[in-house]
Amino acid sequence: MAKQVLTNVNVTYGTAATDISAFVTSITLASSAAEVVTTAMGSSAVTRIQGLIDNSVTLELQQDYPTIEKLFFDAFTAGTAVAMVVKPNGTAAAGSANPQYAFSVLPTSHEMVKGAIGDLATMSISFPISGAITKTGSGA
Repeated sequence: MAKQVLTNVNVTYGTAATDISAFVTSITLASSAAEVVTTAMGSSAVTRIQGLIDNSVTLELQQDYPTIEKLFFDAFTAGTAVAMVVKPNGTAAAGSANPQYAFSVLPTSHEMVKGAIGDLATMSISFPISGAITKTGSGA
């Protein structure tokens, strides 16, 4: 089984597809599904089906006020979903070795300042995804 070390994740954000990759230090793109109980009378065990899928993205970023803070603050104050695309292996075309995940995030929180004296200025965001994640490329 092939192993991979993440070193070149490509992340674009917003309607202008601004490349924020140089500021990202960590990313988690996650999906979960509701568990819907379908047990009926006469059953001796609980039965279940998968319900609605809930997706989210979490980013740790190095802060840059003219670029990063402005981009996320503007999106937060607009109050609407914003496009985001994630590719785990850089800007190469989407394919089995570099799937592309496209989705819209809903900015529901915003950190303007985070850190202690002498620390690198950073920000953390965790946004719910509005709608489905569209995956381009097979495999991975």
